[in-house]
Amino acid sequence: MTIAPGSRAAPSTLPSFWLLHAAGWLAYGLAMTVSRVGMFPLRYMAVSKGMLMVMGFLISLGLRYVYRPLIRRGTPLLVLLVVAVVASYVASVVWTAADNVFDYPVTLTLGVREPAPRGPIRPFYGAVYNAFTMLAWSVLYIGIRYYAALQAERERSLKAEAAAHQAQLEALRYQINPHFLFNALNAVSTLVTERRNDEASRMLARVSDFLRLTLTAPVRDEVALADEVDYVRQYLEIERVRFGERLRTEFDLAPDTWEAAVPAFVLQPLIENAVRHAIAPRESGGAITLEAHRSGEMLHVSIVDDGPGVRDEPQGNGTGRIGLTNTRDRLRQLYGDRGRLQLVSVPGGGTRATIEIPFRRTVGDPALHSVPLPAQRSADEPVAI
Repeated sequence: MTIAPGSRAAPSTLPSFWLLHAAGWLAYGLAMTVSRVGMFPLRYMAVSKGMLMVMGFLISLGLRYVYRPLIRRGTPLLVLLVVAVVASYVASVVWTAADNVFDYPVTLTLGVREPAPRGPIRPFYGAVYNAFTMLAWSVLYIGIRYYAALQAERERSLKAEAAAHQAQLEALRYQINPHFLFNALNAVSTLVTERRNDEASRMLARVSDFLRLTLTAPVRDEVALADEVDYVRQYLEIERVRFGERLRTEFDLAPDTWEAAVPAFVLQPLIENAVRHAIAPRESGGAITLEAHRSGEMLHVSIVDDGPGVRDEPQGNGTGRIGLTNTRDRLRQLYGDRGRLQLVSVPGGGTRATIEIPFRRTVGDPALHSVPLPAQRSADEPVAI
């Protein structure tokens, strides 16, 4: 088991490090002070164990800076424990040597002990005993950080699941609004009036398929890109009945991206914006291209249109603006700083909306597939619909 990289403890769930650190060492100092009150004067115990406590407080801070980067990088727990054992003993040797060096003159000054010969290894007496104290500190520190990371990961997962469910509802709302229904039913009415019954039937079937897909799709954070392409294809087929040859579409996806995991319905608001702003207002229509490629550990999925550009990005509280905000929020919940949505103008006219997320294959995880993966195609062979 590993700790998720970049995980942070929620401030509301755990006290701060400094509060726990100070309280723990204060309790240690008090316990050591009263442990041998009957054997040594209280004055000596307070001074001697006070110094031991302060040095332990400072030296253990060094362990914190050893463990913290390992935890952030997602080091496995077993490896962390091995490191903790070694680091705790090393810290104990330093702690014990420093305590013996400073405790010796205090002992003589307070007249507690008679001067005794000091060999070269005497400063390290007690290192094994003190190592258990440092190891206990290390285990507590790693355990608390590990618990906090798990809590943060659980909270992030719950938020992502809620966001995915909300996105599914939003995808339905974006499409099943009065404007969409009016256009779809008006197109069907026109086809029936013109006695183009076969086309009207296909139109109704496509709307029905899209509604069924949106309503019955399992609520998941991620799906295969092949599934997301299928959602987009069905929506564009509905819009094609409205716009006919005015709507020109092309899919250009690298072969290895079909299996990539992407947030469910993440492309829907981007495609809808492209249709609304690049196709609907123009008598000649326009073209929309969906592109996907992998760059190292990142997946890039772009919706490119030849419309007026990003200066017409939706403003206010319209569905387009809500869709973009919703998409950015979902990417942040799922991937943190590694998930982003960028809108840029295309040279010569148009908009490119690009989603960038970490690349992860869905092969071997049937739960992420609701449709079969398409046959592999060469990277330079576009898929037209």
